[in-house]
This record gives sequence, C-alpha cells and structure tokens, in this order.
Amino acid sequence: MKVPNTALLLLLTCSTALATEQPEHKEWEWRGPGEAGAWLQTEKRGSAVTFSLELNRGEPSYNIGLASGQFPLEHHLGIYQPYELPGCALAFAFVGDEVEIKQVGSDADCGFGFGVMASHVLTLKQTE
Repeated sequence: MKVPNTALLLLLTCSTALATEQPEHKEWEWRGPGEAGAWLQTEKRGSAVTFSLELNRGEPSYNIGLASGQFPLEHHLGIYQPYELPGCALAFAFVGDEVEIKQVGSDADCGFGFGVMASHVLTLKQTE
C-alpha cells in the first residue's frame, strides 16, 4: 500500500513532536507562621503531572507530611487519590503563578503528622 507523501510527512512530524516533548519542571512554595511551610515540585509532560509535596506544621511540634505521585491534568485541574490511603484526596488547581491545593480527609487520612494539612495556596518560585 502506497502512502501519499503529505500523509507520511504529517506522520513523521507528529511522531517527532511527541518524541521531543520536554517535561516542564516547576517549584512552588507557601510560607506560614512559625516556620510552617509547603513545598511542591511538579513535572508536567503532556497532560500528566508528577509531583512531590513536603509539608511542615511549624512550631511548636514541627510535624511533617509527605506526598508524591501522579495525576492527570484537565483544564488546569487535577486530583490525586492515593490507592493506599482511600480516605485522602488532594485537588490541585493551577492558575497563573499559583497552585491551590485542597485536601479531602484528615491529617491521619493522608498519612501526615498531627495537625498537618495540605490545603494552601502556593506561589511559583522564581528561578534565578
């Protein structure tokens, strides 16, 4: 079967674009009172976002929380629900230089330390 030249050229162009798609890396942070904070690293490739989230409650207990995984992104929104923690979900809303994270479930439901919550608005860190 003979493939027309224009179809072959289109096929090669599309496959080259997919093969050379570079991931988009970003870092986000929120600073709260008493050394509380949240730090998020994201890598977006196509419509998939891989993330690593670190949370710190701050003084006096400095309890922490960690989460990492992957979720599909659609219309700047994504939901991560860890299989091993069915009572927990993290919703991510990316708008401009901010990402709002909303946590469904308690600190314990998400495997975080006492009083640690992921619900914050984080700002994109400026790269130097």
